[in-house]
Amino acid sequence: MLNTIRNLLLLCLVSGSAAAESVDDIVFMTEQYPPYNFEEDNKLQGIAVDILTLMLQRVGAKQVREDIELLPWARGYKRVQSEPNTCLFSTTRTEEREHLFKWVGPIAPELVGLIARKERNIKIDSVEDIERHKIGTIRDDVAEQYLVNAGISVDDMERVPETILNINKLNLGRIDLWAYGDNVAMWELKANGFDPADYELVHVLGRQVLYFAFHKGTSDSVIQKLQAALDALKANKEYEKILDRYLR
Repeated sequence: MLNTIRNLLLLCLVSGSAAAESVDDIVFMTEQYPPYNFEEDNKLQGIAVDILTLMLQRVGAKQVREDIELLPWARGYKRVQSEPNTCLFSTTRTEEREHLFKWVGPIAPELVGLIARKERNIKIDSVEDIERHKIGTIRDDVAEQYLVNAGISVDDMERVPETILNINKLNLGRIDLWAYGDNVAMWELKANGFDPADYELVHVLGRQVLYFAFHKGTSDSVIQKLQAALDALKANKEYEKILDRYLR
């Protein structure tokens, strides 16, 4: 009986220590997803990065922009689910993901859809129309979830780990449609030397809202502190200034 009590106490101590009690305990992770988060000139920047940097300052954290980790989406998505004291952004908050994380946000809204070259004159009016085309996706990206919800099998998608691969495949005719967020897609096209005017959103899969997603074991006090910091940024117009800098 005594050993059982000791084991229970040890379990409680271990479980308690797994939850971040300070913002500085959190490992913040992001991916290349401009204009929200991206690396340019060896510096992380973007709407979400700038917002997080100000949030960290507001709560008195020691962490700075340079402490944020940049890594492929699929790797970060697995880490934030399995590794305590982690946060991944910008993450779309969906019904399927709701119970997987604790959330701070929203960061910003965005359309997710199917993008094609205008010269192809592709028209999408039904799921059957989608099924007739080769679709490029980012592995584990929210666009894949929208497609699955629409009845498209993952096995029928051309899945890749990086956006530039879909851009190249779209221009080489190896895929017909690219499933992605519209603002991000147009930013990436321009950044890679293509004219966004040559492309169009031919079908909207869904409307997403981007958040900071935290490991579900994260302390509620940390979540509340960061949410309050974000709310304060929105209240004093700093948030709007960041949006204007990247989207207008």
